[in-house]
Amino acid sequence: MPKEKVYVPVAEPKSTSCVEYIELGRTVTPQPVFKKDTIRIRLLQRCLGNPTETFDTEKHWEYDVPWSEERQEEVVMRPIKSKTEEVQVVNQAPEPAWKKIKRVIL
Repeated sequence: MPKEKVYVPVAEPKSTSCVEYIELGRTVTPQPVFKKDTIRIRLLQRCLGNPTETFDTEKHWEYDVPWSEERQEEVVMRPIKSKTEEVQVVNQAPEPAWKKIKRVIL
């Protein structure tokens, strides 16, 4: 039997006096098959240690966050109410005049 994997929370770094992090984008993709969310982050890391030589680096992070036990995908099944009055035929051609006449007496 495989052992359960222990989830260790990811600690995103914070800006300091030497390094500044600017978030450019974040995407959260749910994966119901694996019961986890994949988080992708685009960051701009700006190094401020030497004021004469500051530089920027673009970084990409990706990590998974498992769903908690409380989170369940709820599927609600509701009966469909069908009434003949609500059904409408769209784009139906009008009935020709010769079909409306049933009998002609001469």
